[in-house]
Amino acid sequence: MQRAIKTRTLIYLLLLPVLLLPGHSCRRKEKGIESKPAVDSLIIPRDSLTMFRGNPAHTFYGSGKAPRKVRLLWKFKTGYILEGEKEKRGVDPKMVWMGVAWSGQPAIIGDTLVFGSCDGKLYCLNKNTGELLWKYKCDHSIKSSPTIYKNKVYFGARDNYLHCVSLKDGKLVWKRKIGNDMDSSPCIINDTIYVGGEDHYIYCFTCDSGKVVWKTEVEGSVESSVAVIDTFLYAGSAKGYLYCLSRRNGNILWKFKTGSDTDVSPVIIGDLLYFGSEGGWMFCLNRLTQKVVWKYKTIGRVISTPAVVENRIYFGSGDGIFHCLSADSGKIIWKFKTDGGIWSSPCVSDSMIVFGSRSGKIYCLTSEGNLVWTFPTGGVINATPALINNRIYCGSHDGYLYCLGSDTL
Repeated sequence: MQRAIKTRTLIYLLLLPVLLLPGHSCRRKEKGIESKPAVDSLIIPRDSLTMFRGNPAHTFYGSGKAPRKVRLLWKFKTGYILEGEKEKRGVDPKMVWMGVAWSGQPAIIGDTLVFGSCDGKLYCLNKNTGELLWKYKCDHSIKSSPTIYKNKVYFGARDNYLHCVSLKDGKLVWKRKIGNDMDSSPCIINDTIYVGGEDHYIYCFTCDSGKVVWKTEVEGSVESSVAVIDTFLYAGSAKGYLYCLSRRNGNILWKFKTGSDTDVSPVIIGDLLYFGSEGGWMFCLNRLTQKVVWKYKTIGRVISTPAVVENRIYFGSGDGIFHCLSADSGKIIWKFKTDGGIWSSPCVSDSMIVFGSRSGKIYCLTSEGNLVWTFPTGGVINATPALINNRIYCGSHDGYLYCLGSDTL
């Protein structure tokens, strides 16, 4: 079952002593105040995606270009599990967990792709062929997007553990128990993990052993993936707050009331934060003054983490509308109606936008809101796709991970 990962992947890994921001990330300088990145230098390969949205600021949205004419290159079948009696979460014990859940973005480095599944397994595949390299089993579903860092994979699961496994063979290195699910995706900087838990805590762990450096209790569970810049970290909570914490000690510096469950992961562009809430709002907040720059109301709830590219913000809402706004003013530029709610977060690269729909379709639009194509799957899509080197990787609740592309790279 287990196979060695190819030499090309290992070469990439040697170039990854720290997790760093992609060079084409969008950052803004305002009024003479320059925001420094959370890390110092940049060595991450362009065609890699080693954490949810690519970097601590959540500003990497893809590389290459989505194909104008799409076809299925391969698909990989996962399994399923039942909720089970022991969980006692108020869910039907016979409920079937299958496929890739929200937010569920694959992690990719070199020729290697890693993703978590609702069947309780973390899978490692060859990204070119879909061939299974190894798999690691948890005691319950995985919703967290995995993070690859220094030859290891870090992810949370509904078994109430943060797991660390070897990228080479999937063997357990360590796991750390928390008080509830962990759907938040780990943000790793300088051998330190920042992640939220559904036990109402935001955590800081060491990478080498999973030792708790600090943990901070907040109001409500945290499914939002932590965003980091300078000495600050930002995350939303289910009780309707966006929090700003100190990276050094976890002290709460301020909190902003959103008014409803805030699962969206914040996007940092210079001094601005972009994030949404299930109350149907998309916010632009000055993180230095905590003042609202603008807010935009949708009919459906906002679970989709936005993409901010070339002064535009792209995101979907639960009523099936995909929105394009001015990042400066929040004014609508265009809207596109899909045939299902949108939880998936969009990929944007080279004027092409890719996202999934709860109708089971993967959509591709131009940056002006014109439909290029749709690709049907057999189940609801809540997961976030990865657009890497002109190929699209996206999971569905039909139990498959799909790889889409054209005839040539």
